[in-house]
Amino acid sequence: AVPGHRIRYTAVNPPARDLDRVTELARSHDIVITIGATDTLQRLRDRDYNGQICVRVNPGVGAGHHEKVTTGDAPQFGIPYDRVPDVCASIRTEMSAVELVGIHAHAGSGISGDDLSTHRELVRRMAALGRRVGGLDFVAVGGGFGVPYDPDEPPLDLDAVAAATREAFERCDAQLAIEPGRYLVADSGVLLTTVTTVKPTPETTVVGVDAGMTTLLRPALYGALHEIHSLAPDGDARPSRSCLVAGPICETADVLDRDRSLPDPQLSDVLAVGNAGAYGYEMASQYNSRPRPATVSLAGDRIARRETISDLTRLER
Repeated sequence: AVPGHRIRYTAVNPPARDLDRVTELARSHDIVITIGATDTLQRLRDRDYNGQICVRVNPGVGAGHHEKVTTGDAPQFGIPYDRVPDVCASIRTEMSAVELVGIHAHAGSGISGDDLSTHRELVRRMAALGRRVGGLDFVAVGGGFGVPYDPDEPPLDLDAVAAATREAFERCDAQLAIEPGRYLVADSGVLLTTVTTVKPTPETTVVGVDAGMTTLLRPALYGALHEIHSLAPDGDARPSRSCLVAGPICETADVLDRDRSLPDPQLSDVLAVGNAGAYGYEMASQYNSRPRPATVSLAGDRIARRETISDLTRLER
């Protein structure tokens, strides 16, 4: 188990019951609560919170693989950069029962080579802010480090990221915190799906599969690219054709790829969809009354069992 002092609760517009629960846990487990709006301070006062606080900063610079996950310059995420010193000062003078331990910012999700200049500016701003506020245990520069979903895309240049971060923080005495997230887990997951329909059309060959936007939402939500490979034993001997790989939901968005070259598809072929370890099962849903799939490890351990229809209906009265 991860000890409480290593956990930072960072929520966007937390509901009352969430704050009730996290303040209760923070009292007994030293969890740090990150605030992204000044009125959250009053909400913590109302709950007699006397633990550790981190301030989420809106750094004014954003990056990421899609506009929907570019958070650093979106107003709903964090306190504006220029206001943070005054907010931190007021916490220290007006809330003596709590301890300000850090500041945090997040530029976006899926930061890749094209975004490194933005990430460099993010760490520069956060290091400067950390020096100005002073007396902090840590400055967190978020995560969002991307992985290549396209085989032709180069991997993230971690040496360049490290060099820019080291240069920015060389005069900041707070500990640097990062959240590598996707970078560690994206490649660790593969979605296996079975071909249920092969339908030639004038435009393309539609390959229907038993997984779709309820299983892996990223292609429908972000237009994200995921590698798809046929696991058919004789796949190498088949001619290739361009395919539209579609899921079982009656929505045009339910497509895993619209122009994917695959060995001539046949019913019951198994396809492997790559990079499903990040935001795969986590974003899966029961939409259209479809049970979520099982998750297993390469060692054969069952991490999550396959859901049943009774799982879908158990909350109904």
